[in-house]
Amino acid sequence: MKRGHIPHRTCKACGRSAPKSELIRLVLRQGEPVEDGAQKALGRGVYCCAEAACRNRLLTNRKKLNRAFRLQG
Repeated sequence: MKRGHIPHRTCKACGRSAPKSELIRLVLRQGEPVEDGAQKALGRGVYCCAEAACRNRLLTNRKKLNRAFRLQG
């Protein structure tokens, strides 16, 4: 019997594809990225691995973060 579809997302820091439930979703709140635990917050979301090194790489690279959130500059 066929099981339901499992959505996959790509980590913006390392490029690894994984099931959506294994990744952390970040959204912008007042110009700062915050973790969206429920993965239901409004606005554009960016997915990242749960590993600290991956998350730090994304959060410290402003150019990559701005491109992911489609911000200017």
